Amino acid sequence: MSIRIRVILVLAAVSVLTTIMAACASGPTTVQIVETTKAQNKLDNAAATRQAVIDAGGDPDATVQVQIDDNSAAAAANADRAATATALAEEGIVSKGVGGDSGAELAQGAAFEVEVPEGPALTGVIEIQILSKGAEGTVFEPAIIKVAVGETVTWLNDRRSASSTTADPGQEEEWDSGDLHKGPFDKETPNYSHTFTSTGCFTYHSRFSGDTGVGAVCVE
Repeated sequence: MSIRIRVILVLAAVSVLTTIMAACASGPTTVQIVETTKAQNKLDNAAATRQAVIDAGGDPDATVQVQIDDNSAAAAANADRAATATALAEEGIVSKGVGGDSGAELAQGAAFEVEVPEGPALTGVIEIQILSKGAEGTVFEPAIIKVAVGETVTWLNDRRSASSTTADPGQEEEWDSGDLHKGPFDKETPNYSHTFTSTGCFTYHSRFSGDTGVGAVCVE
C-alpha cells in the first residue's frame, strides 16, 4: 500500500471519529438516559397502581390508600387507645398540669396519661418531625410538647413512607392530616398544621400500619 493511500485512509478515519464524537457530545449522556428511564418507570408504576385501585373498587383519589389490618398490632393499639379515650371522656377525668403557670386542672380526653413538660408554653413556630429511629420505629419528635392556647402546631414528614398525625377520639380538639409522605418528585417537605383553641392535653397517633409512635400536645 502506498504512503499516499495510507495518508488518505488515516485522514478519512479521523474525519469519521470526529463526526461520531460530535454526535455523542450533542446527544443525551448515559446519566441523563438512566434518569429519564427511572422517571418514566415511576410514572408507569403510579399509573398501574391507580388502575389496580380502580379495578379493586377503590377510590384512586382518596387521601389514604394504606389500611391497617384488623388483626395487626397497630389495629389493637388503636382500639385500646379509642376505648381508653372514650372511658376517660365519659368519666370526665382531669389531671393536674405539671409545670403550668396557673396550676389549673387540665381536662383530659387523652388516650394515655400525659406528663405536661416543665417550663413555659411554646409560641411562634412550633414543629414536630415524624422520624424513623431504627428499633424504635416511627416516632414523633418531640413526642410531648406544651403550647399556649391559640398557637399552631405543624407536623412534617420528610420520609418516603407515609404517616399521619391523627387525634385520638373523644377529645375537644380533633384533627387528621391524612396521608403525609414525600413523593419521588416532591421538593418540599409534606406538612400539616392545626391550631389549638382548647386547653388540655390531646393525644394523637399515626393511622398507618407499622407506625407505633404516639404523641401529645398540652395546651394552656
